[in-house]
Amino acid sequence: MKRKPDWLQSKGYMHITPSLSMESNWLDYYRKITSPTYVAKYAFFPLIHRILSDRKYKKGDSKKHHIKGNKLKAHSHKRIDGRGFDKTIKKRPLHYASHFDALIYSYYAHILGERYEGKLKEDEELDKAVLAYRTIPISNENQKGKSNIHFAHDVFSEINRRVEIDEEVSVLAIDLKSFFSTLHHDTLYKIWAYALDKDELPSDHYNVFKSCTNFSYVLFNDLKKTGKRHFDESNLAKIRRSKGFKCFFESNEQFRKAIKEGKLSIYKNPFRSDKDINGQKEMIGIPQGLPVSAILANLYLIEFDRTIINEVCRKFGAHYRRYSDDILILCKPDQMKFIDDYVNDLILKYHVKISKEKTERFLFKKTVYNKNGDERITSIKILEEDKQIVNCPLNYLGFEFRGYNTLIKSTNIAKYYRRVIEIIKRRSRRAVKLSAHNPTIPRAVYLNQIKKLYNSPLKHANKTENKQVFRRRYSLVINDRGDFMFDHREIEVKQQSNYLSYIRRCRKQFGTDSFSLQLRKKRQIIGQAINKHLVNKDW
Repeated sequence: MKRKPDWLQSKGYMHITPSLSMESNWLDYYRKITSPTYVAKYAFFPLIHRILSDRKYKKGDSKKHHIKGNKLKAHSHKRIDGRGFDKTIKKRPLHYASHFDALIYSYYAHILGERYEGKLKEDEELDKAVLAYRTIPISNENQKGKSNIHFAHDVFSEINRRVEIDEEVSVLAIDLKSFFSTLHHDTLYKIWAYALDKDELPSDHYNVFKSCTNFSYVLFNDLKKTGKRHFDESNLAKIRRSKGFKCFFESNEQFRKAIKEGKLSIYKNPFRSDKDINGQKEMIGIPQGLPVSAILANLYLIEFDRTIINEVCRKFGAHYRRYSDDILILCKPDQMKFIDDYVNDLILKYHVKISKEKTERFLFKKTVYNKNGDERITSIKILEEDKQIVNCPLNYLGFEFRGYNTLIKSTNIAKYYRRVIEIIKRRSRRAVKLSAHNPTIPRAVYLNQIKKLYNSPLKHANKTENKQVFRRRYSLVINDRGDFMFDHREIEVKQQSNYLSYIRRCRKQFGTDSFSLQLRKKRQIIGQAINKHLVNKDW
């Protein structure tokens, strides 16, 4: 084999096993990974588990929280029972595999991905319905994959089209509850075998299946020093110098010794079902974060998707789209109740639950919006007991759609500003420290620094199609004398993107400047943050 396959890509994070030298050894890795005999007997290493937290600006519950005035939304709400505050933080658990294990998962994700795509191509409507974790060409002329911008634009255009034809359309937005952590193992096994056109999984696939379902892991914080705040940087640097790779341990022996001495704990799959089997909770779920997790999640619901296409779309003329655990169905208003009940009953066959508190129902139709009697398509959120909220947006794939207008989700804009302010705070601390040690250094935060880090297009953004940009990447290698030395290679730098370039792509796809207007206060907010954290801060 002359060319390294696309799925054979190394990762940059540190793990309990050494980082890999892909440039010199990738062919050896390839032979092992593609050998069914080797994989069938392979012993997978524990995963590393960490939780990513994201602040949310949400409404409080008047029955549980103190609501002050009109301030319904906040990042935390004071409890009425006096038990402190409830923080509105969304926690996303991630498990990631060791470097070589990740390559194995990538290879089997590649195999299953090709099989899955073949199954979808058997039905054109089914192929159109599943959006996430796939490369769907923008057009026959443009083979680049669609992004959430294209998917959202397609759905919103379909809503407008149906309103123009039928005068109104209902939208059912459904969210699956804890999707990855509730996948039923027996069901997953059967669908995995179905993808391979087998009755039972081959031994190599079965070993990968077991590693995804009956997995073990260590906690990210357990790899840190006492206090769980920092890593032992001197030890990590020593490993890099002496061994020539990045890793938390010098060898597998040191890793096993840490476990034996009780310095590092190993945990097993924590996900359990609600039902008891022989007095015990049934083990369910797969870890989110493995290279194979996304294709397994898509494959798991292929029969569900096919049933919806046949029994709902073809019989009632509905429009169905699923992006991972987000389901959207467009239908006529008098059909929505039946379709809602049908989907809720159908999903139970796959041991997956719907988050009913997140299920939303909308009606889009033309309404009068000014004194002249002009009409425009408007979103109306349908609540219980025949209550409605006019002009309440449909949130879909990071966008807010009101029929007559499309904007980026307000919480995403807030997240953007928070990150910019965090950069300013870090730069302010650094500027104060440098100025304290050397008075000749001005105590300032430069706008260009902020632009380079987050606001403006990143470096090499002026790259043209006819000009390739390269940079050097250094690595430790062993020379002829057996000593470690630095070697470098030239790698091509791909076109990079950031939030402002994302705004430009939204503006181009939707044909509106409303996205740029959402950031019109950017300079003002940056100036206020610099004034607060640098100029007027009492350090």
